[in-house]
Amino acid sequence: MAASHAILRRYEKHCGRRGDRPEIEDSDWNNEIEGACCELAVTIWQGIPWTGVGGLRAKDAGEFEVKWTRHNGRGGLIVHKHMDDDSKYILFDGKAPRYTFVGWAYGRDAKQEKYLQKAGYYLMPRDHLRKNINVKDASTTDSGQ
Repeated sequence: MAASHAILRRYEKHCGRRGDRPEIEDSDWNNEIEGACCELAVTIWQGIPWTGVGGLRAKDAGEFEVKWTRHNGRGGLIVHKHMDDDSKYILFDGKAPRYTFVGWAYGRDAKQEKYLQKAGYYLMPRDHLRKNINVKDASTTDSGQ
């Protein structure tokens, strides 16, 4: 199911229907598939529906936007300028079917000037992400990292 959804995402991007999603590096089908599998895994873990499969603007998993990095053990959170400042972006790494929680941040926290990259997106290092989360209960606290 996740792989099929990833292929549809990729197809829509190549047809110009996802102009809000610029290529920032060598992204391939595997990135799309792992990202979708991670979204699905998080929703299964939380016991909630995979809302991201329903539309391009839907949150991926309840209150969270699920992000996955292929840079296992070292990748950070990528946030684009157009992404919602008030959304909670939760980062995982690993490979299907095992993903590891890295941390989370509000969009506004990730969009600090110090994280802005030359390519126009923000890259928040993993050690700057908040760790205080109970993903199972989909609850977060705002009391720092």
